[in-house]
Amino acid sequence: MPHTIAHARQTPDGDWIEHPLDDHLAAVSRLASDLARPFGGSEWAALAGRWHDLGKYRPAFQRYIRTVTGLAAQDAHIEDKPGRIPHSTAGALWATDHFKAPGRVLAYLIAAHHAGLHDWSGGLEARLGGEDARQELTEALAAAPPADLLAP
Repeated sequence: MPHTIAHARQTPDGDWIEHPLDDHLAAVSRLASDLARPFGGSEWAALAGRWHDLGKYRPAFQRYIRTVTGLAAQDAHIEDKPGRIPHSTAGALWATDHFKAPGRVLAYLIAAHHAGLHDWSGGLEARLGGEDARQELTEALAAAPPADLLAP
């Protein structure tokens, strides 16, 4: 698989500009840290920024983004209109794996960055406890994200 990308946007002349995932996570981490500094949450916000798109390392997400943008040739095994590929659960689960109950604060931020906040009981707890969540994290980690990104 080629390098990992977080986003791609098309220029007016039809070319695609890719935003590498490592760069995206570092930039979001810096921005979140700066914004949280006034209330003493800089370090936690930096982690949330680094981990919020951890699931985008998954090969399924990389195939998805390349397919919907046209960056990859259509393969026979990839549908013309692929469905949504979850990507925020991996980082939320990574946070709770490392920090247990205190990691829930990060998990809420990470899991909610597209979907909105969940209650813990019956909401985020169920989402993080499911087999799909563990699979998302396992696949993301198997893609070997940079060690400094994963470090708590």
